[in-house]
Amino acid sequence: MVTEREVEAIGQTLVDSGQPLQARFRALFTLRGLGGPDAIAWISRAFGDDSALLKHELAYCLGQMQDPRAIPVLVDVLRDTRQEPMVRHEAGEALGAIGNPEVLELLKQYSADPVVEVAETCQLAVQRLEWLQQHPGELAASGPYLSVDPAPPAEEGDVGRLREVLLDEARPLFDRYRAMFALRNAGGEEAALALAEGEEGPWGVQ
Repeated sequence: MVTEREVEAIGQTLVDSGQPLQARFRALFTLRGLGGPDAIAWISRAFGDDSALLKHELAYCLGQMQDPRAIPVLVDVLRDTRQEPMVRHEAGEALGAIGNPEVLELLKQYSADPVVEVAETCQLAVQRLEWLQQHPGELAASGPYLSVDPAPPAEEGDVGRLREVLLDEARPLFDRYRAMFALRNAGGEEAALALAEGEEGPWGVQ
């Protein structure tokens, strides 16, 4: 079992801008795996860093931990227009990943954010929360990758039909994401080629 002092040492590495970014990322993902309030506190402290890439991953990890105690800091990051769009967008996605309906109205508000990456991500988060409310007890993070995704994979199993949904720009973004994650889970050459065709879509905000 990791001691409080060991968690502190890992956290100090994360927040030390003098450390190589690789070491700080290792510290971050170690804290994510440990979980708990101390890990959340150390991860939250690093949002003052200059690296947008690091801060993006901070938000991602807080979402993947699915601990409601991370909600206040993620809300602050989403609201902070001084943060880079990629960081704010990931905070919105993380709030959706945690799955707590208390942030639903806030996410609806930021679904109209002037920054399109933030707005679209919050729209997805709203739809994920609404899906969870409509499907109580169902595992939205199903699949072989043990990740909490912005949308549950579609039930459709036909790769050709999933490809059609993925590439159909007239479809709701949530449906296209569901098709994307179903293709990812399906695997194989046909699914990979379909995903490659979708590279010009909105997936760059992932």
